[in-house]
Amino acid sequence: MSKQEFLQRLRETLTGEVPGNVIEDNIRFYDEYISTEVKKGSMEDEVIASIGDPRLIAKTIMEANENASASGKSYYESYSGSTRNVYEDQEDTGHGMHYIDLSKWYWKALALGALILVFFLTATILTGIFSLLMPLLGPLFLVLLILWFFRGMKR
Repeated sequence: MSKQEFLQRLRETLTGEVPGNVIEDNIRFYDEYISTEVKKGSMEDEVIASIGDPRLIAKTIMEANENASASGKSYYESYSGSTRNVYEDQEDTGHGMHYIDLSKWYWKALALGALILVFFLTATILTGIFSLLMPLLGPLFLVLLILWFFRGMKR
């Protein structure tokens, strides 16, 4: 995804959900952040991938805006105590908006682990059922074999 596509998706998701100044501040922040990282030598698509899904970021921004409205503070004051940019506070003090980036390797490893766990649980249940039925299948097979043998002798 290009920087323009990322910013457009972010803008589209935020439009109508938060005030225009919040949209513009966040668009400006992500535009500057991506440009700065590219100037440092990172590839644009890698920077965008590390940021995460713009819809998830927009959801976080919308929740922050709702929380700020509920507390009677402005969007920035609710996270920083002042009108400084919320992202600056996050870098400086560790407070601010947080989101889970599901594209990280450890989330993928967790999903793979869950998939393996489901596989082994299913296999355990099926082998348990089979082991319960096995004592019944032996005598049933023996009876069927004897019937087949006697029917063959009658012909």
